[in-house]
Amino acid sequence: MGDWAEHKDPKTGKTYFYNKVTKSTQWSRPAEMDGGAAPAAAGDLATNPAYWATGSDPKTGRTYYYNKKTKQTSWKRPECMGPDPNAGAAKQSPANKPAASSDPNDMANWREATDEKSGKPYWYNKVTKKTTWKNPFVAAGVAASASPVAKPAAKADPQPTVNSSDGDSGNSSNMMKLKQAYNANELAEEKQKLDDDEDADEEHEFTFAKHRKGWFNRTFRMGNIHDEQQLLTFKKSLIKKALLKQNRDLDAEAVQAFKNVMSYMGDRKSSKSPIDHAKKMIRNLMQAPAALRDEVYMQLCKQTTNNPRDVSTIKGWELMVFCIATFPPSKHLKGFLLDYIKKTIEENQKLIANDNNDKIRENHKKIKALAEVCSKQIPKIVLMGQRKEVPSKQELECLMENKYVPIRVNLCNGTFKTFMVDPYTLNKEVEEMLVQKYNLTCFAPFALYEQAEANQEKILDPKDRVLDVVASWENSPLMEEVVDKKVKYERKTKFDQHKDANKKVDIKRWEFKSFLYKAKLVLKTSNKELMKDPEAVNLIYVQAVSDVVTNRYPSNEKDITVLAALQLQATFGDYKKEVHGPGWLAPKIHEFIPKHLISQKGKIEDRLVKEWEVKILAKYQKVADFTSLDAKLNYLDYVQEWTFYGATFFTVEQRQFKDYPSPLTLGINCEGVLLMHPEKKTVLENYHFTDIVTWGHSDEKFIVVVGNIVQQRKLIFKTTDGKHKNHLIHDYVKFKVKSKE
Repeated sequence: MGDWAEHKDPKTGKTYFYNKVTKSTQWSRPAEMDGGAAPAAAGDLATNPAYWATGSDPKTGRTYYYNKKTKQTSWKRPECMGPDPNAGAAKQSPANKPAASSDPNDMANWREATDEKSGKPYWYNKVTKKTTWKNPFVAAGVAASASPVAKPAAKADPQPTVNSSDGDSGNSSNMMKLKQAYNANELAEEKQKLDDDEDADEEHEFTFAKHRKGWFNRTFRMGNIHDEQQLLTFKKSLIKKALLKQNRDLDAEAVQAFKNVMSYMGDRKSSKSPIDHAKKMIRNLMQAPAALRDEVYMQLCKQTTNNPRDVSTIKGWELMVFCIATFPPSKHLKGFLLDYIKKTIEENQKLIANDNNDKIRENHKKIKALAEVCSKQIPKIVLMGQRKEVPSKQELECLMENKYVPIRVNLCNGTFKTFMVDPYTLNKEVEEMLVQKYNLTCFAPFALYEQAEANQEKILDPKDRVLDVVASWENSPLMEEVVDKKVKYERKTKFDQHKDANKKVDIKRWEFKSFLYKAKLVLKTSNKELMKDPEAVNLIYVQAVSDVVTNRYPSNEKDITVLAALQLQATFGDYKKEVHGPGWLAPKIHEFIPKHLISQKGKIEDRLVKEWEVKILAKYQKVADFTSLDAKLNYLDYVQEWTFYGATFFTVEQRQFKDYPSPLTLGINCEGVLLMHPEKKTVLENYHFTDIVTWGHSDEKFIVVVGNIVQQRKLIFKTTDGKHKNHLIHDYVKFKVKSKE
């Protein structure tokens, strides 16, 4: 068998042959393996075409030739390789370049180019817009390669450093030495990648559907077919079918999308507002195949080309901005779209410079500004992918004016910070802004939440886009579908074995409507990292006050009196008889104690207000001389003695504790996991982290194993928040371990 070895192509399963000496591969079985002569003697390596391969210089795009055995390189094609199969598609000077033909089958329409990323040559048809890695001239029989050798791997083809001479530079001292070819496995892997690239390219062919003018011509397929220029020019009437050939099975959807485009641009009468049309179109496209999104991008290019009305053109570019803020164009369309946007910017820049009409100049400035936004944001949306939510009206209105969207993030005491964001801002980036605003050094315990009424919050995924959260508050119908599914699931999966199995499950649909920044890990004042950051201590204190005043933490009369006095000391300083007399606290007493303590049947009673004021002011006098920080730390020291202090509460269903209700409340804090009665708010079970052997979750369950090495018990709870609980315990344990180091 000599130097040849037999291998299988992992993609096709076909057998190919690899020469261990020359590093060449081929599909046909070499004669040498059957006892024939070797393909070339060692002395004939320089003239053996089997040892020569082509490469592309990344700087100039020019093709060079190198010998895999002798390491020789040359700009000139070796005679042993025969005629150049790419000669018909080679780049020519403008004077000699053949004119493009409207016939898509005319070979003169093909041009050769070099892929900047891989350095590989590819071919592009100016009429059909089709691109391919395969040489169309070879396929058409214009030229043929005499070598049966499979294409060489392009994974790490060395590039020559040469002077400007076109002569043979094989012996030049400027030639860099070429690396040795890869082994058989590497060649096979690289061939697989090249084949995959070719397949992907074939799947994204870019061709227009055949459009004719008039019903008769369309019905009987007669008359002239619209060329690219006609198809991509503004049309004041509806299209009859999809613009792109690959979307012909989506004709109805394409026409409906075009209606929405025309309605938003003001070229079609409608009773709906433009924003409503935009939201409807975007909602449909987010749920549609990617091909339809490309179709709409092409429709927008069409309707903003040679549009006689500047106002309509501006609206078209607004819609383009909306789409780019929501979903990306396909990889194939991306290049075309960027070229179109670049051309629009250049054309409007010229019009701005040459037009003397101020109003027209302003219109072109607006178009140019919107196009520039599109140019900058396409790489972002391609990288991040499609949004989860249809943009809110507020977001669309800001995008129309090329402005950032303001969002407000509250603390637990009602104070807030405002931030400016765009469609690509992530929740974690907002958290980073908050860390800077509050000058935090101990920021790991804090997170961004969305908030509803009655102490209902939901932690946000740092990787999600913040404006998707805002949009979800407005897009309630979409959320209701999810909630309906959750209701049906929870009713279906009730624990029939439990005594409360037949009890009606009442699931309230919370309406989230604001952002909240709070501690997801409520650490105690014994934590050294927390105590080094006064700002973090203040945020923990503010959260503790809120939890007490809103009755999230149940407390008795004695606790409330002491805590209210400490809160007054932290807020107003020392007690002053001439200032803090009777009636001073009454108007704001609800900020210091739970509202239910001064209410009867939901109505505030003056008698109860006066009684509580007297008790609190008496205690206030006894905490004098505390600094604001000391008062806050004393407040925290007091509440952190409660078993349930700092707990994040979840509603779960259970069936293992026959004497406990289901659902019940599961809490997780810095000490461990506890179970509470949902109505009485009494602690039923309390498991410290030292009692927890392990924990885990699935989409439907949260599991905690408690006990020790000898005896263990697995507790299983039905819940849809298992992932959050799992991460919460993990983060608390991480902090506890870190604090002991």
